[in-house]
Amino acid sequence: MRMNPFFNIILKMTIPSYLIMMNSHASNSTILSVTYDVYYQKFEEEPKQEKDLMRLDIGENSSQFVSVIGEFLAKNKSDVVSKRVKNPYVGYASMRDEVFKNTPKSGYMQFVHMPGWISCRDKIDGLFDWQLQEGDTIVCEYTCHKAITTFRGRTWTVWYTLGLPYSDGPWKFCGLPGLILYASDSEGCFRFNCIGIEKGDGHDIKMKTPKSGVIDTYMPERVAEIMMLEYWDPSAHFSQMTGMSGQVTRMWDPQGNEVKIVPKTRILYEKFPGVNVKKKYPQKKSSTKKKK
Repeated sequence: MRMNPFFNIILKMTIPSYLIMMNSHASNSTILSVTYDVYYQKFEEEPKQEKDLMRLDIGENSSQFVSVIGEFLAKNKSDVVSKRVKNPYVGYASMRDEVFKNTPKSGYMQFVHMPGWISCRDKIDGLFDWQLQEGDTIVCEYTCHKAITTFRGRTWTVWYTLGLPYSDGPWKFCGLPGLILYASDSEGCFRFNCIGIEKGDGHDIKMKTPKSGVIDTYMPERVAEIMMLEYWDPSAHFSQMTGMSGQVTRMWDPQGNEVKIVPKTRILYEKFPGVNVKKKYPQKKSSTKKKK
């Protein structure tokens, strides 16, 4: 479908002014908070979808996309494990991913995955090649317009609103003349659905970096491999994160529940043909011989 000339003009006129706004203010205080239900298929071997609750905090010159569940567990993990505090997010599962735009470095976004702390930086300008489409819909009472893009192995359809003129959105999405309120990929693995928009509470947008155990790179392929190793080969993942050899024999989820170690193929937002952990880290087949 051909691009609508009217929206093409808006795209060219609006984005530069937004980028100027993003870089000309010193404040990092949250002025708008947008909450999304995030549906995702975590493993190739398990077709079920899990759900996270994430929040996009937008400031005058930066933004952060963080897990509401992750924040709650970080503050109350010991109390939740000991059952002194009831977990209000039963049924949700944190992806343990965060994205920071224009912070800590202006003009760049930083994707962060935990546990450990592995991150990848991308230059914001020109990251997505959007194709504006005809059609509109309503999301959270806002009229939204359609756009599509193919980015690192996935084709995405998004709906953005000119009623909120922020060139931002969930995950890494940005570069449109309005805020993205809905996004999904063509394979049905990921879906972001805005469920709430409210005035920001003024808290600072700031990325907290741990003092140790940090991997910071400009190579998204390396991040993808390490993330996939977390469930495919935990021992290799441990080695990549720490630089030390070791054998991982036990694992726990963010809620403190022990999980069985079974090789699984993680599905990521970004797909790279050169990243093949199954081939690079083949699993040993268990012996079927009976002991005498």
